[in-house]
Formats: sequence, C-alpha cells, structure tokens
Amino acid sequence: MLYDTLSLGFLLGCILFICPRLSVSRPSYPPSSDFSDSTNNNGQADLPGKFVPFSQLSECPILPPRKAPKNAKDVRPDDFKVVAALGDSITAALLARGSRDDSHLHFLSRTRVQPQKIAEWRGLSYATGSDENAITIPNILKHYSPNLTGTSTGRHPPISCLGMGWDIGCGLHPAEDGLNAAISGSLAVGLLSQVRDYLIPKMIELGVQDEDWKYVNIGIGANDVCAYCLTPNSTIFPMSGTPKQFARNIQKAVNELRLHVPNIIVNIVGLLRVSDIYELTLKDPYCRTPGLPLPHLALECSCALLPGPAGDYTRQRMDEQGKAYDEAVLEVIREWEEEDDPSFGAIWQPGTAVDLKNYPIEALSKIDCFHPSEMSHQRVAVGLWNRLTLSYEDKFRPIPWEEEPLIRCLEEDDRIRIGEITKHLRD
Repeated sequence: MLYDTLSLGFLLGCILFICPRLSVSRPSYPPSSDFSDSTNNNGQADLPGKFVPFSQLSECPILPPRKAPKNAKDVRPDDFKVVAALGDSITAALLARGSRDDSHLHFLSRTRVQPQKIAEWRGLSYATGSDENAITIPNILKHYSPNLTGTSTGRHPPISCLGMGWDIGCGLHPAEDGLNAAISGSLAVGLLSQVRDYLIPKMIELGVQDEDWKYVNIGIGANDVCAYCLTPNSTIFPMSGTPKQFARNIQKAVNELRLHVPNIIVNIVGLLRVSDIYELTLKDPYCRTPGLPLPHLALECSCALLPGPAGDYTRQRMDEQGKAYDEAVLEVIREWEEEDDPSFGAIWQPGTAVDLKNYPIEALSKIDCFHPSEMSHQRVAVGLWNRLTLSYEDKFRPIPWEEEPLIRCLEEDDRIRIGEITKHLRD
C-alpha cells in the first residue's frame, strides 16, 4: 500500500473544529462478533475436521482420485490444477521479510530503508507462493494436487503503477511471478488491467487447459479504503471510490476473465480492518518514528494512522467504508449466483476474520510496521484454507494467531460451497 493523499484543509479543520465534537464507535460486523471467544488454545475448537501442523501435512490422507467435476458446485479443493491471484501489495507480499538497519533509525527512517530490502516476496504470498517450506495455500494444496500451475517463487523489487491503479499496463512481471498478477498500490479499478494485460496472456503462455479448474484469489480494497475513507457514499452524485463502484470494478475484472477462461472458482477476500494497525503499533517502540511527537508517520495510509481526534474520525470512516465495500461485493456475488453458471463460482472470505487487533506486533513487517509479515501470510493462508469449504457463517470465525498454525485435512465429501450468499439472505 502506497501513500494516499488526503485534503490537508479537511484534516486541519477536523483537528481544530469537527472531530473533537464527534462520538466515535466501531461499527459492528455481524456475524463475526458472535465468534469473538469461539477459539480455544489451539484456535480450531469450533471448526470441523482433523488438524495437523504444516510440517506434518503428510499425515492428512490423500483423497481417492475422481474425474474432473462438470459443475462448479461439485468442486473440491484438490480438483484445482491452477492457482492465480489479483490484488495489491498484500497479495504481492510486499515487505513480508526484511528489517530496518539500526544505523538507519533516524528522522523519517521508515522512508530510508536500504533499497535492496524493498521487495515483493511473492514466493511467500499466502495466495500463490510456493517457495520451499513456505506456508501458503498452494503449498498446502500441493499435498493433494502436486502438479499445480501458476504458483509464484522468489522475490524482486516492487511492481507498481505509482499507486494510481488506473486501467493501464504497469510494469513487467518476471516469470517467477507465475499467475500472481497483483500490483503494489493497486486500487480495485486496476484489476481489469491485471486481467487483460497479464493474467489472460500468461495463462495462454503457460498452456492452461480449459477443462482444468482454476482457483483465483482476489484481495483488494486496502488502498481504496485508505484513499477514499472520506468519500461520500452517494448514488445521486456518484464519486470515485463509492462501494458500488468498488464492487463493479471487481465484477468487471472477473467477467472479463470469464469471457476467456472457463472453469473458475473466485475466492474474494473482504476488507481487512486496516484501522486496527494503529492500535497494534501505537505503543510499540519499534514502530514509532524517532524525532517525531506522533506515534506514527502517516505515509502509507493517512486515514488509519493519523493521531488524535482527526485519526479517530478517519478510522471510524474506514471501518464504515470497509463494511459498505463488503456489502456491495456480496451483492455482486449474489448476482453471479443467480446466473447458475456451471463453469463458474464465487465465494467470499470476510477479511475481518483476520483479527489484527489481537495479533502480536510480529504480524507486521519489520520494515514499515504496516504490511503483513511472513508470519501473517502463513496464518492467513492457513485460516483461509481451513474455511475454504465451510459455510458462510463459519467463515466469520476469527483466524487465531497460533504459534504453529494448524491445517485442516480435506475430507472426501468437502466441496466449495457455491450459492451461500443467496442461501444466507433467504434464511
């Protein structure tokens, strides 16, 4: 996530006049609040199935082989032969490893990290990474489907569109990126470009077969909510960054992919509570900027990291905007479910299940105390995998911070549950 711009005039006005008069409360995110105390010491008390550490994944039984399913509603995770991803710097695993050199800790030190440390560690990305021993969705999936296409390896300098996310081609992906089309700094509007300019041509280059089932992870919205947390949610006078526009940008990108690539299951990860990063890092000395009277230098997400009444207000707006984004995306998924397309399905994983406010500081990059660390990618990968075949309600259970993440073994009757949003609304 790159530096977003906010109106200085508004912020000064907020600090001096508006925000001190506002009462701030966190919006609720049902049904996730029902599960706030649902996990025990191993964090999996209420999830069904057998669980093993990644190092003992071989103890999960291999499922009997079967013919490729003809309908998206019959897809089991081990049916996936291809993995791909769209998204931003989180999906690209920007700054997942590395640390600031103590000799560089001075004023504005967070912007003075040695250049070689600024890297996207795509081989560690929760969504597509396949570096050796990396705890990622593909490396878990390889236990069941060893010949996966599309995984990413290694690291390289960031690929970015300077945070604009416009519908233009941006940067060049090295071959090691596989089918991870994510662009650091991307907004939802940039997803269509990721599909057109990279993902579709790369699938052709890799010889992806139509009959193979593809898992496509979409993680987007952190930059949108950082940039647009002050955007009015208006349909009468639509502005850039409204929830409806955000969701339609995702819809456009996915529908473009569907035109060219059959047999897709899209897994959309909802908005993380980026605002929780403020509380997580507020009292940690390592995350303070030396020489400044502020707990954070709000370079990467002003809405989340501003101090005082202005920050209280913008963080509330972020949470409200994130919830509105999620609701708009759920409506798009419901529309897809009504199509009942046998070669396509979409599921949703609530980003609020990533319980940042209860995670240790090790959850964040040692370089900027903002991006997810490798340890976070590991736990998000396991958490999403464990919930992949569960019900809509079970997906809201908080992903715990376990010392050793426990992975759910697949079962023969597991299926990716297509149609859960419509079912939830009906019930």
